[in-house]
Amino acid sequence: MQDEQARENRATRLLVLGPQSLKERIAEATDGDVCIAEHPLDGVWRCGQARYDGVAVSLSLGNRALPAIRGLRRVAPQARIVVVCDAHDEPIARQSLDEGADDYLIEPLRDEDVRRAFQIIAPEDLAPAAPLPAEPTPEELNRLSEILRRLDDGPLRSLERLADLLMCAFDARGVVLQLEGLAAAVGDPQDIVIEEIVRRDGRVAGRVALARRRRGAYPSSLTTRLSEYIRLIDATFQQARERQRWRELAWRDDLSGLYNRRYFDMRLRELIEDARRRRAHVTVFFFDIDDFKSYNDTHGHEVGDQLIRETAELLRGCTRDNDIVARFGGDEFAVIFWDAEQPRVPGSRHPREFTDIAERFRRSIVEHNFSVIGPHSPGAVTISGGLATFPWAGDSAEALLRAADQALLLAKRTGKNAVRLAESESENPPADRDASVA
Repeated sequence: MQDEQARENRATRLLVLGPQSLKERIAEATDGDVCIAEHPLDGVWRCGQARYDGVAVSLSLGNRALPAIRGLRRVAPQARIVVVCDAHDEPIARQSLDEGADDYLIEPLRDEDVRRAFQIIAPEDLAPAAPLPAEPTPEELNRLSEILRRLDDGPLRSLERLADLLMCAFDARGVVLQLEGLAAAVGDPQDIVIEEIVRRDGRVAGRVALARRRRGAYPSSLTTRLSEYIRLIDATFQQARERQRWRELAWRDDLSGLYNRRYFDMRLRELIEDARRRRAHVTVFFFDIDDFKSYNDTHGHEVGDQLIRETAELLRGCTRDNDIVARFGGDEFAVIFWDAEQPRVPGSRHPREFTDIAERFRRSIVEHNFSVIGPHSPGAVTISGGLATFPWAGDSAEALLRAADQALLLAKRTGKNAVRLAESESENPPADRDASVA
């Protein structure tokens, strides 16, 4: 009791084992008598010679930090030993608790956290750490159920939902999740205090980082529960990855590597419905290789297959990342051009940009040296194609494809090696018709 009263009547005396900047920061936060030791051994010696209320040990000391903590605990059993570290060293800071440290702080330091760690404020003023529930709460289970139900939304969206689940489960102000090159951040992740590595088969697969807790500090039960959640998150994310891989296999054409007709038809219907709501444009470019059968008959199917592959590669080079590029089958290809353009106005015309892209692709085919054909080629490889734009050339996926196909046939009949624009169902759509697709 006398020791406690004496401590209340004098400034708190603290020792820092670390850089000068840490001494200044702790002095600022505690308004106490703060000294600094030039070397860990010097710090242990000082604590054996004089009484300190607390010692701050920086993990910037490297492998000298933990031995210093053990020595301090032997010579100064009454002192509060507080470890200070960066977020990425938090696992070592937790280990220091087993070596004799009483608490640890993650930089950047907050005044109230420093005072709490050294017990400078009265215990009744300390915000107790609310315990974490031993079992998942109904809200956590509902969120997890929704995540599992919507894994088909893809790995990134699943990662975002998993980060949101973590923020709920640990009452964190923010969460950062990184797995296999993808990252998701929710809440306010600026003030990270807990960081764990996600390991899979002995290798680092990512990391989990928690910002400060909304109410109070994190309890000692955090480690076990966070480890359980990390295993759950990694397993769920891998499920999302696997589903994505199988979808890609189901939606890809084996020969060209482009999307197949199944995926093309699905996306075209979705994009047209979206364009109908937003009064936007969707354009389909449909084409085939002129006289493709003759290449197969003359040079064999291996040459024909290589023509398909090189044509697909050229098509990728001429289109944009958001365009949907597909092989319909045989020598037929299709592209969906879609943009968030300005709403249509009555009397507006077809966008010219897609016509330019299609024409540039036609020229690239003519100019390309298909070496697989050899010197006996009858001439340059050419294509014929048709362009049709929603809503002018058709107000449904089926109608738009028919219009593009008719434009392709017109290009064939008029000499091939050309791209034709489908005729509008009406050159100037009446106001009531335009309103029907709004």
